Amino acid sequence: MNNTAKIITGIVAGTAAGLIAGVLTAPDSGKNTRKKLVNKTQDIADDAKEELNKKLESVKDSYNEILDQSAKRTINGVKSTKETLTI
Repeated sequence: MNNTAKIITGIVAGTAAGLIAGVLTAPDSGKNTRKKLVNKTQDIADDAKEELNKKLESVKDSYNEILDQSAKRTINGVKSTKETLTI
């Protein structure tokens, strides 16, 4: 398991533990507590989606950069080979 997966797992586990502790010690009625849980869960899900999208964009950017570098190296290799063959 890589570091990012460990961090995400820790965040999810910590959030779950916090939610459970919050429910057990909540001074509100059950209805209000459930509303709060739904809202908080939605906030956490939105944050997780946002973070995932950031990571995905980073991976896409890295992939495109590597692809561009590979294309440039291929073009340079073809040019070099042509020059070698024409001598």
